Amino acid sequence: MNDGSFEIVVSRVLRAGVAISATLITIGFLTSFLVGWEGSLRGAPASTTDPTSFDQLLEGLAQLRPIAITQAGLLVLIVTPVVRVAVSVVGFARARDPLYVAITAVVLLLLLASLFWIR
Repeated sequence: MNDGSFEIVVSRVLRAGVAISATLITIGFLTSFLVGWEGSLRGAPASTTDPTSFDQLLEGLAQLRPIAITQAGLLVLIVTPVVRVAVSVVGFARARDPLYVAITAVVLLLLLASLFWIR
């Protein structure tokens, strides 16, 4: 992979992440006008989901709750830079650049640690 195509792949990852995130957030916001934040587009009873908690995200998405759709958009936005760094590790490995693979892998580990373990 040459430098030009590597940059294109990275930019596409970032663009796709932001576009998907913006779409989900917009859909969640607009559908909240129809059924409210706690409502469901599938007709399920209203819930009292805490907007700062992602514990019931999958259940909320299954019931098409606007709050869950918006939360999914926010998660995509948070994960986008992490995916970009992971793609960079692969790109540097394919370019056979061990120094940048090591540096980028450390950055990836720090990002993952900050997301999952460090509170």
